[in-house]
Amino acid sequence: MHDLVAQLEETAGRFRSLTALSLEDRDLTYGELWDLSGVVSGHLAPLLGGTRRVALRGDRSALTYAAYLGVLRAGGAVLPMSPRWPDARISDVVRAAEPDVVLLNGPAAAPRHLPAGVPVMTVPTEGTRAAASGARLDDDAYVIYTSGSTGTPKGVPITHRALARYLGHVCPLYELGPGDRMAQAAELTFDASVFELLATWATGATLVVAGQRTWMSPVRFLRDRRISHLDTVPSIIALAQRTRTLTEGCLPDLRWSMFSGEQLPYAAAAAWRSAVGTNVIENNYGPSELAGVCANHRLPARTADWIPTSNGTVPIGRVYGHLDSVVLGPGGVVAGEGELCVRGGQRFSGYVDPADNAGRFLRGDGPYEGVDGLPEPGDWYRTGDRVRWESGALVHLGRLDRQVKLRGYRVEPDEVEAAARSHDGVKEVAVVVADAQLVAVYVGEEVASAELKAHVGARVPDYMVPVTWRRVDALPLTPNGKLDRARLIEEAR
Repeated sequence: MHDLVAQLEETAGRFRSLTALSLEDRDLTYGELWDLSGVVSGHLAPLLGGTRRVALRGDRSALTYAAYLGVLRAGGAVLPMSPRWPDARISDVVRAAEPDVVLLNGPAAAPRHLPAGVPVMTVPTEGTRAAASGARLDDDAYVIYTSGSTGTPKGVPITHRALARYLGHVCPLYELGPGDRMAQAAELTFDASVFELLATWATGATLVVAGQRTWMSPVRFLRDRRISHLDTVPSIIALAQRTRTLTEGCLPDLRWSMFSGEQLPYAAAAAWRSAVGTNVIENNYGPSELAGVCANHRLPARTADWIPTSNGTVPIGRVYGHLDSVVLGPGGVVAGEGELCVRGGQRFSGYVDPADNAGRFLRGDGPYEGVDGLPEPGDWYRTGDRVRWESGALVHLGRLDRQVKLRGYRVEPDEVEAAARSHDGVKEVAVVVADAQLVAVYVGEEVASAELKAHVGARVPDYMVPVTWRRVDALPLTPNGKLDRARLIEEAR
């Protein structure tokens, strides 16, 4: 198992004159990126010694990417914080994760009201370029914060060992190397970005950064920037169709299309197949807790050979061979349909807050028992995803809990509801998804939707703010007294 930083250094040395990073306004060679990251590493290394976490908030500029690499070189764990996060969320994450330092880059990077005592620095550009990685395989490489069902975000740490196992599988799988051009579309707070950045820089390919308005016309970006590898959410297909640019044969250079984060409808896949011809289309699956992706299904070149499914979506296929998986039905019995549970080298070791581990792990090989306290390496991670075996492949049927995916982002309605209830005018609230949008139905005072959006938007990322707000005298209940969410969804459409 290779040391990630050593592999990145070897690649940078071999391909020093090749382009590592392509931005809208400039390109950086591997030599330039490595040297710049070395400056960051030199400044950071003396500051690391507690959690070894470095909270990084920055725009899509060369310094931000160099800082990401510099954190790893200094032996730190990257904790990305989005420029789209409100200050309240940043404060919550910094308070919970206790990073050794907060690293900022870009005009909108500096948050207000950070917890006292946390060192803050801007990304340095001058200074010593020498700092060896002090990270071990069981140290954390990065920490992703996702929406939490308890009303607060939860941190998912991934070790260098788990990351190496994942990258060691996907880099050869997708035949990445010099001359390839990987689209960097995901925010750094989304685990797909880990694949985009590190799989590219580990193999000598070029990372092509998508600008802020790129996805207003995704086909143009993919064609004009000669993208060979794309890892994105299926929603991009619908966007391309709305712009009427997804035409037959329009993306001949896009050799690899990987979709994840949402269910991929066959109708959308067929439209993409027409655009890319016989090039590879793959449907991927995996939560942040399993280093991002742990299962895949590659579509045959001919649509006539595609496996029909009961819900009209492309299968997620099979879990990677180096991981263990089991589908558990009611009562924890192995079944053809139920919750997907996974363990193995890509599994994380538990949330930053140990309280978040409750109910998320199972021990044993049957009968399966819930884990109290910290998980052991051989315990199963309960994904919360309901799957079914169909024609030898796993088909994703939805969630067992209330978590939803919107444009690839994990959203816990409980966290959105908690933010809404903190408004003095809201007594009760329920958040549901209707027509791929968040809708909030509340009981309380008559409050302008703009005010409610601003209130919630000051506490959660913008993609978690309900688009529609509707006031009612009382939330609907089922005959047994529970909230009737099905009725709320129906009325919201």
